[in-house]
Amino acid sequence: MMGVKKKVVLLGDSAVGKTSLIKRFVLDVFEDTYIATIGSKVTRKELTIERPEKTVDLTFMIWDVLGREGYTASHARTFAGVHGALLVADLTRRETLESLERYWIPALFKVVDNVPLVFAANKSDLDGRYEFMPTELSLLAAKHNIGLDSALPPGRRSSYATSAKTGLEVEESFESLAHLLLSGQNPGDPVRELYQSLVALGISRSTDKSTPVGVLDAVIVDFCESSEDEIEDERVTMVVLRQEVVRAGIDVRDPTKEGILRLVDYLAEVERDFRPPESVAVNRDRRLAWARGIGSSS
Repeated sequence: MMGVKKKVVLLGDSAVGKTSLIKRFVLDVFEDTYIATIGSKVTRKELTIERPEKTVDLTFMIWDVLGREGYTASHARTFAGVHGALLVADLTRRETLESLERYWIPALFKVVDNVPLVFAANKSDLDGRYEFMPTELSLLAAKHNIGLDSALPPGRRSSYATSAKTGLEVEESFESLAHLLLSGQNPGDPVRELYQSLVALGISRSTDKSTPVGVLDAVIVDFCESSEDEIEDERVTMVVLRQEVVRAGIDVRDPTKEGILRLVDYLAEVERDFRPPESVAVNRDRRLAWARGIGSSS
């Protein structure tokens, strides 16, 4: 038996149920309280997958990203090194289906290339309130997974009608993604992953810093990148970041200049615990300049 680790990402608009799907898959629980994900959350799940040629111990590192358009730097940074993705739409909101092809898939493929995709039409328990049918998502899956479905065992698909509330087809969707990742058609390549990191870095540098969303996006990525040497586990960085965003009173769906200015000061307080004063000051001044420039045309 061999062990393999794969980085996967859940993509889709806010409130489609990404976090709830992860909780159902990892912990077998359902939570319907909506909290906007700040930055990225990372969850670990170990699986045993039976393949025709071998049994594989697979470790999923599942990244749940902020489900709002505009955070291009945060998204790109997360996408580097991704091996596969679960694309989630809410059956009761057609716009969440449309945004998959308009925004999420193109954003992912700006950084990575030809990774397997599995699609989840979530909230299938709300039958009677559908604004689109699961078959529409199946057509999207067929378009983007040409030739990959043959790698799935009988009965498995690359598109499911899921319910985080009841658990319907949640495990099947993640396991199908696992089978696609282990099919041998998406091998790890360190050079390729380095290239993806460079592409993501270029995208992050081009963030529009004239808007609150663009500046918050830049501050999030800047704090993560500047903390890499001192905080090796990015999950810890994200926990700290979430705490300070909440403390600053920021709604990531509609951030304000005042909230971002508070966040910059709070992050400087955090950095004083592990960074020399002159470095803290440089970081704070850079982020303050971004925040103070909100609304400018440059």
